[in-house]
Amino acid sequence: MNIRMFNLGNAIGAWAGGATIAAGFELASPNWAGAILSLVALGLAVIAWASAGREYSTLPAQC
Repeated sequence: MNIRMFNLGNAIGAWAGGATIAAGFELASPNWAGAILSLVALGLAVIAWASAGREYSTLPAQC
């Protein structure tokens, strides 16, 4: 599953970069698209980390 998500991220990034160029923006626009996608991914990672922390905080510690 991890490799699938990595490949999906690569495909979405390539599509977003191409879409910004096809929309008529400058050739530097894929940089902005990549930055926005990175911030979205960071936000999702923080949300996943926060929800996992609450879920497992009630379990007893394992040795």
